[in-house]
Amino acid sequence: MAIQANALPPSLITELNEIKRRITALERKPKLGSVNERLPFGSYQSPSLEGTQGAEYTHTLGAINSTGLNQPVLILSIPFHLPQGTSSALDVSVTVWLRDMVTQAKTKEITIDKADDWPAPNNGFTRTITWAWKHPQPIGFDDGQDWKGFAVDYRVNKRVTVDGESLTVGMGNPLLITGVPLGTFIEESSDGNPRVSGALTPTDGSPVTWTG
Repeated sequence: MAIQANALPPSLITELNEIKRRITALERKPKLGSVNERLPFGSYQSPSLEGTQGAEYTHTLGAINSTGLNQPVLILSIPFHLPQGTSSALDVSVTVWLRDMVTQAKTKEITIDKADDWPAPNNGFTRTITWAWKHPQPIGFDDGQDWKGFAVDYRVNKRVTVDGESLTVGMGNPLLITGVPLGTFIEESSDGNPRVSGALTPTDGSPVTWTG
C-alpha cells in the first residue's frame, strides 16, 4: 500500500524536502574542467580587447560558471600584455573588474596602461591581474540558483591604430583557483584586492605563491 504524503508527519516531510534540495544541488555541481581554466602554456600575445573606446561603454570578456562551486573566496588571475611600438609600449589603457551575476556586486576596478608593462628587455611579455574576492554570491545548500557565474567586465579607455589595426591591452583566458577555504590568503578582501603580478600569502606561514 502506498504511503500518502499527507499521512507523513510535517517534520519528516520537511526533512525529505531538504534531502531532495541537497541532491539537486549536488547534481548541479560542475564536473572537473567545466570552469574556465587557462592552458598550462599560454599565448605570448593575448588578443587585443574588443569594444568601443569610452567611459560610457561596458564590455564583457566572458563569464565563469560558478554553479555548485561553493567557494566563498574567488581567487582569479587573468593574463594581459601591452602592445609594443618601435621602442616602448603603446599608449593604450583598459579598466577591468569582476561582477557577481547573481547579486550584481562588483570588485574594485583596476586600470591597466603602458606603465604596467615589464621593464626592458622584457617589454610586451605577459603579466597577470590577480583577485582574491570575498564575494556576496550565495553558496552552499541554501543556494537556490539553477545557474551562477562571475562576469569579467571592462572599459576601453585608450586605443591606438597601427597599420590600420585598432589596438588596446591584450587579455587572455582567466585562471580560476578552486578548493580554497575562506581565510587561506592574507590578500582576501571584500573589494577583490585587484593587483598586477600579485602575490598570494598563505595565512599559515607557507611559502608565498606568485601569480606572475
